[in-house]
Amino acid sequence: MREITLDLTSFEEKISLHRYLKETLGFPFYYGANLDALYDELTSETSDLSVTVLLPEEPRGKMVEYLPRLCIVFEDAARENYHLKVQFAQAQA
Repeated sequence: MREITLDLTSFEEKISLHRYLKETLGFPFYYGANLDALYDELTSETSDLSVTVLLPEEPRGKMVEYLPRLCIVFEDAARENYHLKVQFAQAQA
C-alpha cells in the first residue's frame, strides 16, 4: 500500500494547492486542478492508497472556505473507492 501525507498547512490559494496535489499524488499532466478533477482522480485509483491530510489549525486566505470542501471531496472519494483510505490530522502549532 502506498502511503502519502499531504501537508496543507501552508497554502493560502487554490492554484499552488492543486499543483502540490498533482505532484504529490502523481496525477497526470491533464489534471484539471479543481475539486471535480480531484474527485475523478481519487476515485479512479486502482492500487491501495492511504492518504493522511494534515490540516492547519486556522486556514488562511481562500483556504478558509476551500479546505472544508476539499475534505468533503476526499471523504466522498474514499467512500466510492475501496482502494482509497483517507484520514485527517490537525497540525500542531
